[in-house]
Parts: sequence; C-alpha cells; structure tokens
Amino acid sequence: MTQPRDPSWDRFADPDYLRSALLRIHQSDDGWRTDPEADELIRYAADRFAGLARKHGLEETDAMSVAFEAMRNPATRYGAADPWGVIVHAVATTFRAWQFAEEALCSVDTARRGGLSGCRAERMCERDQVPLDCDPAFTQADPEAPGGWDGPTVYQQARHVAGLLARNGWPFDSALLAVEVVLRKLADSGSRPSAYEALRRDRRWRCAAGIPAASWTGLLRLLLGAPSEAAAMTSTGKGLLLRLALDEDVETDPAVAAAIALIAPGGGRA
Repeated sequence: MTQPRDPSWDRFADPDYLRSALLRIHQSDDGWRTDPEADELIRYAADRFAGLARKHGLEETDAMSVAFEAMRNPATRYGAADPWGVIVHAVATTFRAWQFAEEALCSVDTARRGGLSGCRAERMCERDQVPLDCDPAFTQADPEAPGGWDGPTVYQQARHVAGLLARNGWPFDSALLAVEVVLRKLADSGSRPSAYEALRRDRRWRCAAGIPAASWTGLLRLLLGAPSEAAAMTSTGKGLLLRLALDEDVETDPAVAAAIALIAPGGGRA
C-alpha cells in the first residue's frame, strides 16, 4: 500500500522541477539512495500511478517499481520536453502489456510487440462449467461419419492424461493444470518443438501448478517428446500426447509408468 499523500509532493508535478531532480539524482552512482528527495519522488510516483495499477488488476507496489524504472531511463531526463509524458506513456504501456500477457497466456515481450492481438485466453480451471464438454464448436466432425464426432473432448483428454499421471505419483490438480497449459500452448504454437521451448522458458505456469523445475521439464519431454532428431521416431521422441493421438496403448506400458513416476514431484510421492 502506498504512503499517505504528502502535500509537499506536488512540487514534483512541475516537469522542470522533476527534470532538475532527476538530473541531480543521476549525477551520483548512488543517487537514488543518497539524494534527500529520491525517496519522496518514488513515493509520489507510486501514489500517482496506484489507481492505474488497480485498473489493470495489478498491485500498488507495481506502480512504484514501473515508475521507478521509467524515471531511470535517460530519455526521461534528457530527451523529452515533458518528462512526465515519457513516464506516463512508459507506465501505461507496461501495465497494458502485463495485463494482456496474463489474459492471453503469453510472455510480456510478446504482449509488447502486439502478438496475439485481440485474443483473451480463458483458463479451463477458472470456469464453473467447461464449454469444451458441451459446445459443438469445440468438436470436429468426421466427414465420413454421418453421426458426427462422438470421441472425447479436449478437456476429457486432459483429464485422461492427468489421471494417468496421478496413478503414477502426481497430484491430480497440478497434473490437470499442467496438461491443460501444454495442450493450449501446443494449439497456439502449431508444433511440439515450439510449444516445448516456449513452456520450458516460461516459469509462470510451472509456479502456478506448484511443480518443481526438474519435474516440469521432465513432464514437457514426456508429453511433447524429447527435442532430438535422433529420437524423433521413437516412443520418447513422439511424446505421450502424440502416442495417444495415434491410438497407441500407453496405459499398460510399464516404461510410461516408470517415466511418469521418475519425474513426479516429491520423487514419485503424491
């Protein structure tokens, strides 16, 4: 929570005063720690942008950190006629990128570049009723079958894979969330190697599911296949999801059970 507003902070609203304060603070390598006005300026900026942070679903402390980074930018104190204009633009852009990245399940860098514009991802675990179970838009009809598609939905497949993981040492809820994330990223990426690399670098979903790093990497290899050309046509290279799509029997495969237990969080103990 921000500090109570001090009326004396209003002097920072003057662009010229702000510029002179920033120039003085940056004259010293340790100016943000030693300058008598530095702390007041940071608290003023946090107070100024706290409402905008709340609007984007962020914490008030985020306003402090983002505004601080904007004030450290040389362009703010040297290149702008109005330093506050630069800071406001930088803070608003960062907040929008953070919010969009959260909604679209993408990285902040992708959000800044405008990737997946207009897309808002809906997480299955956030819904009371999952539309994948009942909405025909999420099924694909077989043109050779007059009765249409009667196979499992995507959500049912996710629960099926999560159940297989749970029977071999994984907590079911963590496994279900992880499988849903992998399936969604796989659909967005269009290829197993791309989905593997994107999820391997993104720690948010591993942390959200409460999965240790080693288990997360092992799960990605298990589901999407080992990213190696030499193993491409082997069971390890194809991955569990592709093997299931090819109707291979993985339920009774002892190698699959052993691999799942080996990478389970807690050493195979649910």
